[in-house]
Amino acid sequence: FFRPGTHTGDLHAPTGLGHAVRPMKSVSSHPVLTTPFIEVEERPKLVRRRTTTDCLFTELTHSPLHDLAPVATLGLTTRVTHSNSVAVSLDQLGLAFEPQRDSTLILVQGGYTAALVKAAGTAVLCALMYGFHLGNMNPAAPAMRADLGIEAGVENDNAWAFCVSIFCLGALLGCSLVPMVADSIGRRKTILLISTVYLLGSALEAASGVVPRPASPLERSSIGLCLLLAGRAVCGVASGSSTVVVPMYLGEISPPHLRGALGTCFQLTCCTGILLAQIVGLPALLGRSGLWSVYLALGALPAASLLVLHSFLLESPRWLAGRSDAEAIRAQAILAALRGEPLSSLAVVQELDLMQMAAGPIAGGGGDGGGGEGGDSACRA
Repeated sequence: FFRPGTHTGDLHAPTGLGHAVRPMKSVSSHPVLTTPFIEVEERPKLVRRRTTTDCLFTELTHSPLHDLAPVATLGLTTRVTHSNSVAVSLDQLGLAFEPQRDSTLILVQGGYTAALVKAAGTAVLCALMYGFHLGNMNPAAPAMRADLGIEAGVENDNAWAFCVSIFCLGALLGCSLVPMVADSIGRRKTILLISTVYLLGSALEAASGVVPRPASPLERSSIGLCLLLAGRAVCGVASGSSTVVVPMYLGEISPPHLRGALGTCFQLTCCTGILLAQIVGLPALLGRSGLWSVYLALGALPAASLLVLHSFLLESPRWLAGRSDAEAIRAQAILAALRGEPLSSLAVVQELDLMQMAAGPIAGGGGDGGGGEGGDSACRA
């Protein structure tokens, strides 16, 4: 390359070769290069998430294999790392290729951290609402039927049975549609949306007992029954959605050795909600005429509490790991908080890498930041 403003006739041969140095002949056909350089705007530096490969080749400095370039020779990485196991010395190089179970590849760390307990405790409030609405129609049924004008009889019994069972129809609709919503907007926003639906359904159920008294008792019973039907259907949609999203969320935020214990919290909290509904709905407490509307309104308390405690509800790192590169960086921070580990911990990075591999190719991996993350994907592969 020539510098701008330098003529070829001014160039000389290199010195120190042991022979006479003669100036190079001028070449008149070559003009003087005066074209200015084109200034290229620097691209903004993107935040790059550390992968398992980054940690292995920057933290294992004591290893004799540390100075080997990971992509210098074809197949070199497979001789150094294999199935996320690393040989830290030349004597242990063959151990990386011995058959190992997947559970031995990750050092499981972290227990019931504060972030994990807060997130799980907030999420299971949906299970408490599910259990409450599942059992709140039986204890106060005589008082509710008397105030709504649904006396004993074949037709009235069928109407009341439909009012109770429409809860199951709403649950069938909710559990069928909520997986698409959870995959689209995330687990956290879906749980907050379910809480809002619970709040609306509880308000409709409670409003059925406080409707204004019209001139005709039949008209009053019709309005109250319609409000109760609508409230039961709305709460059914929220309950069916809870049975899908909440166990999914608990399994995705918990470490492998606590996944079973946290998974049972949903059913345990649901049974607690049924028990509370059966006790509070007794005629001696709130299951009597004039008070059963307050009894049905109690289902809104867990929903309101969940919306107030929404800051404790962290997004699922497994859902974030299957999305863009920026979301993967956010997932690493959330996973470190859930595990009680530093952000650059090898256990956190390795667990997140496995989440990304299980999720498949990262959506939106191309574009501006495709170079760096593409290399990470190749290392993970």
